[in-house]
Amino acid sequence: MEARDVVQAAIDAYHAHDLDRCLSYYAPGVVVKDADGRILMDGAEAVRARYARSMTENPNIHYDIPNRIALGDFVIDEELVTGFTKPGAPDVVRAVLVYRFSGELIREISILGT
Repeated sequence: MEARDVVQAAIDAYHAHDLDRCLSYYAPGVVVKDADGRILMDGAEAVRARYARSMTENPNIHYDIPNRIALGDFVIDEELVTGFTKPGAPDVVRAVLVYRFSGELIREISILGT
């Protein structure tokens, strides 16, 4: 499976609220960082906890990907995120995510933007 297909499969599983399938595309030691390099989630279990909470709090959350670039071990997505339920939450959150791979698994995600 190509890296771009792995990212899409993980997003599709997230939309289906299938945490096990979603996390099957992540390396056990996956790290999620913000634009400044601060670690937001360290390890697949931290990602699982965060995603589970997000799915519960925002059951209609959806990621549209208007642009995707794949180059070697990297996939870069422009994301438009909708479906937040918290009062006062924005209608759309726009971000760029850089996925880095180790083999066929996502080993690092850098989130650029809010």
